[in-house]
Amino acid sequence: MKREESLLTNPTKLYVMLILQESDRHGYEIISEFKRRLGKRLSPGQIYPLLKSMVKKGLVNFYEESQGKRRRRVYRLTQEGREVCEGAVEKLKELFDALR
Repeated sequence: MKREESLLTNPTKLYVMLILQESDRHGYEIISEFKRRLGKRLSPGQIYPLLKSMVKKGLVNFYEESQGKRRRRVYRLTQEGREVCEGAVEKLKELFDALR
């Protein structure tokens, strides 16, 4: 599937989807979790265009949540996003199995 292949060539996108597969998160939480796990900091200039692109492709959607006076977009994988993410993970497993 073409979308799964796109995730294999863009590990940042795949990892963001894996983070969202665990739970809904707003952009700063995604940035923080990415840094905690991989030691690499994503900038807002990287994550928000990526999330916008994923929303446009139907892989992710969002809802707004209030935190004090601030409103945040909380992102979640769509069913299609979950399927694409799972397919990409399966392809990676097949790739690693072939390398053994």
